[in-house]
Amino acid sequence: MDLQELAASVEHGPAITGNNATVQPVRTSDGGAAMLRIDPKSEFFASELLTLTLWDGDGAVQVYDHDAADRVMLLERLDHTRNLESVPVEEGAAIAGQLRSRLSRPASDGLRTMEALAERWTEELARDQIVPRHLLDAAVGICRELGPGANRFLVNSDQHYQNVLAGDREPWLVIDPHVFAGDREFGLATLLWGRLGEATPQRILDILIDVEDLDAAKAQAWTFVDAVAKWVSQPQGRWAKDCATIAHELLPARPILGF
Repeated sequence: MDLQELAASVEHGPAITGNNATVQPVRTSDGGAAMLRIDPKSEFFASELLTLTLWDGDGAVQVYDHDAADRVMLLERLDHTRNLESVPVEEGAAIAGQLRSRLSRPASDGLRTMEALAERWTEELARDQIVPRHLLDAAVGICRELGPGANRFLVNSDQHYQNVLAGDREPWLVIDPHVFAGDREFGLATLLWGRLGEATPQRILDILIDVEDLDAAKAQAWTFVDAVAKWVSQPQGRWAKDCATIAHELLPARPILGF
């Protein structure tokens, strides 16, 4: 990728700075609209590039070009001012679930695994002194039960409503995937927290289970664990409150589910 040529094509207007990268509007050599995504430090660049290349624009933003050494991608330009938070939560959850289902496929080698994540969570949750012990014990039990037998599907742990943007060639497209090789039922929690004033955790989860044709018990279990882990990592503020609500509502009847 000729970065000097792209720098000369930068359009007027501020760059968009997110949690992991900076994105700048540019024009391609033929005058087409694009976005230059610069990701200098994120540990997720390689897996994100691999995933977006595998998806090849089918339900996700298209990669036009990239420079792996400089951690730069030239991407299709989407409308960053319109994301799924602009639609009612039940409609947004259904759209997100449809996209998740489309993007689900066998994972490539070399990705982070749910098994390794569950093992890490087992250790971290057992040490926590803030979240109620019965919730921690239930989450640890689920990690021990489900982690070792997790599948190897490509699952996106960061497909929240702000990471689904409006596009031209499709109404909605996914950006910024953070992926694991694991169960298709993982990664749903990010679509629950943040919009609990509009629907209950169980209602949103039920929509996703139905749209994606997921195992309901496994989806509930992983979403519960994800909420507990998020609560442990951010024990105060809005996220803690939302994750506490999710964890209490979705606590499985049995700590070990017998899968």
